[in-house]
Amino acid sequence: RISYGARAITEGGLQSIPKLSFPGGALIGCSAGFVNVPRIKGSHNAMKTGMLAADAAYEAVQAGRSGDEMVEYQTA
Repeated sequence: RISYGARAITEGGLQSIPKLSFPGGALIGCSAGFVNVPRIKGSHNAMKTGMLAADAAYEAVQAGRSGDEMVEYQTA
């Protein structure tokens, strides 16, 4: 074989979700571990976390903040 595809699922549940925001960035989607392992579903959660992070970033920009931590995203 020259190449192949692999599928990896980040799992661990609600208790293993890391801190989602840090100064100047955020963990979004599958990188944060938002996947429903029993149903092997994660795209809905990944899209929703992207939308929540975008909302928090928009609010931060409107408030004149840049490079700080978006704690609103973690709360949402």
